[in-house]
Amino acid sequence: MAEPLRLAAANEGEAIKLPRNVEAEAAFLGAIMIDNRIIEDISIKLQPEHFYEPLHGRIYDQILRLIDRNMLVSPVTLKPFFERDESILELGGPGYLVKLTADGAGLLGARDFARQIYDLALLRELVSVGRTLVENALDTSEAVDPKGQIEQAESALYKVAEGDGESGGTKSFLSASSDAIRNVEKALQSGGHLSGVTTGLNSVNGKVGGLHNSDLVILAGRPGMGKTSLVTNIAFNAAVRWVREEEDQIPYEKRVGAKVAFSAWKCPRINSPRVSWPNNQGSAANCCVWGK
Repeated sequence: MAEPLRLAAANEGEAIKLPRNVEAEAAFLGAIMIDNRIIEDISIKLQPEHFYEPLHGRIYDQILRLIDRNMLVSPVTLKPFFERDESILELGGPGYLVKLTADGAGLLGARDFARQIYDLALLRELVSVGRTLVENALDTSEAVDPKGQIEQAESALYKVAEGDGESGGTKSFLSASSDAIRNVEKALQSGGHLSGVTTGLNSVNGKVGGLHNSDLVILAGRPGMGKTSLVTNIAFNAAVRWVREEEDQIPYEKRVGAKVAFSAWKCPRINSPRVSWPNNQGSAANCCVWGK
C-alpha cells in the first residue's frame, strides 16, 4: 500500500524570506543615474515590478518615463517626483536618491545586477505559483479536479518561463506606444526600413518588415519548388548580417541580423484517407529559428 504524502510543516513563527537583493537594486539604480547609457546596454526587459523594494520599482518606473522623453535622469531631475513619497521620506527624503549614486560600484556590474534582479523576480514568481498550487490542492470545498489544477499550474509556470507572460499579456498604453516608437526608430535607423530580422530579400522585407520575435512563418509548396533553398538563403543572409554587425559593434537594439539555427527532418507516411502524399512518400520539413 502506498504511503500517504506528508507535507513538511514550517516552524511556527518562522518567516519565509523571499529571494531578493535590495543592495543590487540600489546599486543598479545608482549606476543608471550616473550614466544613463547603461539602460541601453541591458538586453533583458527589466520592468518596475521586478524590483523587490516597492520604492526602487517606482524610481525605476520614473527613470523609464524620463528616458522615453529623452530627458536626463539624475537625482536632481527625479527629485520633484518623490518629494512627497512616504517611503522615501522614511529614508531621509529625496536625499536618498543622491545616496544611491554615492557608490559607483554599480557601474562595473550593471548588467549582472540587472540580470540578478530579473532572475530573483522570477524565483519569487515561482514561489507564488507554488503557494497557489498547494493552497488549491488542499482546498476541496468547491471541486476535486486534480487534472484541471495541473493544467493551471502548467499555464502559470509557462508564463513565468516566458518572462511573466509578455507574449500574451495585456500592456499599458505607455508600454505599447513605447514599443511601437522603438520599432519605428529601428526601421528608420536600419537603412532598409526593417523593424525585425532581415531576410536578405528586399521584396520580402518590404512586405513584412523583416522577421519578428515569436513569429511563426509557414512556407508551403509542392516538392521541388525551392522551399529549402529559400529558407537556407534567408538563414544565411540573417547570419551574415549578424556577423557584420558584431564586427561593427552595432548596438543590439539596432541590429537587423540574427543568430540562426537550421534543421531538417522527414515526417513518416500516415495512412489516412484525409492525407494525400505525393508519389506515396512522406513529407519533408525544414525549420529555421532566429533569435538574438
